[in-house]
Amino acid sequence: MRTLAATLDVGRSTLYRWVGDREALLAVILAELSAETWQTVSEGSAVGGVRGALADIRRFMQVTSGHGPLRQFAEQEPTVALRVLMAEGGQVNAALRAGVTACLTAHGLNGIDARTVEIVVQLGTALQWTPIVIGEPPAIDRAITLIQHLLDEPATSSRL
Repeated sequence: MRTLAATLDVGRSTLYRWVGDREALLAVILAELSAETWQTVSEGSAVGGVRGALADIRRFMQVTSGHGPLRQFAEQEPTVALRVLMAEGGQVNAALRAGVTACLTAHGLNGIDARTVEIVVQLGTALQWTPIVIGEPPAIDRAITLIQHLLDEPATSSRL
């Protein structure tokens, strides 16, 4: 925060008034990064239906997990990273839900309920970032397989 305040030529107390604490600032930055990444991923989309949505979700996960500064943050500050990325109702979660919802709608999967979208977001985020913070590659294939099962079967089924 000290470096950012100096770069912006404001006092640290002013910076804290603007953004709250460091985690709040990180959440704003990561939410914006998520929104921009969803926009980029959706631009190259050609296939519709579940297959197209899964391809976009996979690309999103590959791009974000391959983003050097974000990955370095997750590796160096795993507790803070997971808290910001996984916070239910947080800014990053909201941006991810909006991105997933837009992705599903763009691929003709209208009417997917908010609960299913939240499950997709939490499942994807957990399988992407938890392995990274413990030094393993993200489990993107596993996440996509599970999301596919979720999207292939109506959310009203008895298994949910």
